Amino acid sequence: MLISLIIPTLKKNKQYLDLCLKSFKKNTSFEYEILIGENEEGSDQGQCGATNKEALRSSGDWLLISNDDMYYPPGWDKNINFKLSDCFCPNLVEPTDNPGSAPPFLKVAGGYTKESFQQEVVDKFVSEQNDSVIERGFNMPIFIKKSLWDRIGGYDEKYDPWGSNSDSDLQYKIEIAGVTPKRNRAMLVYHFSNKSGTFDGTHQEFWNQNWNHFIDKWGFPREDTVWYHDLHIPMDQLRYRPKWSKYR
Repeated sequence: MLISLIIPTLKKNKQYLDLCLKSFKKNTSFEYEILIGENEEGSDQGQCGATNKEALRSSGDWLLISNDDMYYPPGWDKNINFKLSDCFCPNLVEPTDNPGSAPPFLKVAGGYTKESFQQEVVDKFVSEQNDSVIERGFNMPIFIKKSLWDRIGGYDEKYDPWGSNSDSDLQYKIEIAGVTPKRNRAMLVYHFSNKSGTFDGTHQEFWNQNWNHFIDKWGFPREDTVWYHDLHIPMDQLRYRPKWSKYR
């Protein structure tokens, strides 16, 4: 079985992408191909279009969508289980000085930047964890069956160029397709976090546009805590009912 690793990336994040790829190649045991979704010249982030473009030319039975600021530690995939769901994800480990980290993500003083990264600290922390909980959940990186991705049409590119709220939109699409995303806490990936600039205060206009697009599309705002509890879809407000949805 072939897995297609797809990483949308920004040019400014090259050092993170290099670390991500190096760690993935060194510490991954399954068969894979790597597809890098680089931005078009002159664009902002464009993660939705970049990811969709690479998914179209992928050859894998599964896609693994990853951020570029992720480090894959030794043994990260030893507890992988493709029978969990047609969409599942590892849990994340994030630096203690990340102000936006959310439950159930773990925290360790592994460094918030590439320059402060403590690889040995992260590797040791991950090796000492023994959580085996399987729960409903959704966060990057995600494994998703290529057939499911094709059925739901991947990302909604109207969230580009900045991409905020596009992951939530993707999660809701997976849910209305009748698939429950699962989180496998026995798999851990380190996430530096906040390296795209989404939350640095300089792109609030894009964030507002995307927030409003989500509401216009779905009929309700997304939940704030989508990472760590059962997703509630208010059926009496649901506008988005494509032909592949179980709610059409």
